[in-house]
Amino acid sequence: MKMTRRQLLKAGVAASAVYSPWMIARAQARPVKLAAILPLTGAFAFAGNAALEAFRDFTDRVNDSGGIGGRRLELIVEDDGYDVARGTAAFNRIVQRESADELVFVYGDSTGLSKALAPEITRLRLPYTATSFSNELADPNTYPTIFVFGPTYNDMAGALLQQIRLQRGRGAKIFLCYSNSEFGRDPIPFIKERAARLGFQIVGEEITPLAIADATPIVTKLRQTQPDFVILQGYVLTVEPILIRAAREQGVRATFMGTYYSAELALMQRAGAAADGFIVTYHNAYYYDATVPAVEQIRALRRAKGRDLSYRTTYYMGSWMAMDVITEAMRRAHAAGKLTRPGMIEALEGLGDYNAGGQARNLRWVNHRLPFTKLYRANVRDGRFDAISDWIDGTKV
Repeated sequence: MKMTRRQLLKAGVAASAVYSPWMIARAQARPVKLAAILPLTGAFAFAGNAALEAFRDFTDRVNDSGGIGGRRLELIVEDDGYDVARGTAAFNRIVQRESADELVFVYGDSTGLSKALAPEITRLRLPYTATSFSNELADPNTYPTIFVFGPTYNDMAGALLQQIRLQRGRGAKIFLCYSNSEFGRDPIPFIKERAARLGFQIVGEEITPLAIADATPIVTKLRQTQPDFVILQGYVLTVEPILIRAAREQGVRATFMGTYYSAELALMQRAGAAADGFIVTYHNAYYYDATVPAVEQIRALRRAKGRDLSYRTTYYMGSWMAMDVITEAMRRAHAAGKLTRPGMIEALEGLGDYNAGGQARNLRWVNHRLPFTKLYRANVRDGRFDAISDWIDGTKV
């Protein structure tokens, strides 16, 4: 049957819509988007800006090597000032503005913000991680699209309590000092329950703002209770240096301890000799650890870009590790023809054979968390944290 001119044109348009190389190239040219909500202002701005530097460095690394299957990686950044309301507004702007087939991952800020957003993240089936290591978020049955890129605060606290048992045994006296925030309160019930089971005494407790100017009231309580150990939680060096310096000046001899966000060299730089012996949990690499492949990757990229090669903080290192894991999942999802939100979840859950350049023990999730950490002790003389344990499995402490 002979086709009319209109029928021929219609058939040609249909064929071009399916087979046109121009259409395929245009689809491939669409960016892959990752949004980061960070505290670029406010009390934790120094950590947020260090994280942003890592995000931008790794984005350059990906795009310089061809992107994600030929698609450019685009980083979307919002500042929330470590404020839940601002962070929620930023999140809403992002998800309303961006298309679901381009925005395939969101990186959030803080335990408080992440808990507030968790139901909506789950409804949107949006892959997500954050600066938080909240125990509540590491629950794939409730939040199947949220991943905790490290041990939870309970895992970290368990490692500290294991060290207390090794150093002092039953009867050890512990003082708890933590911020009045979701971040600060998160592991406290676990610590109290586990300490009782191990035969430790909680001899004092102090709840503070995120930052303080004067540690005298806390030091007075420490002198009255005479603890063997002081566990600090819910700060990012906004309390630790002030407190330990004041405590040492007043003759307090307790061993001070903290979790991931205390494990930064600035602790020693700000507190001086008083920081010596401070014990922390930490699960990434330090920038001075030349045996870790990720460190040389960072140095190589920054050297090629003409960027500063001096010390990068733990906040930078953790963010580099997160970007490494997220973009590897993007590559695997693309290779499987599933660079979508559901495809990202599938890819992330299958990353057990990937080690992120040596920045984590492995990527084998336990309830969507990586439960391994190490203990380090501050060495003021050498200006570094020295490892005092091998990997500790948070599921077994």
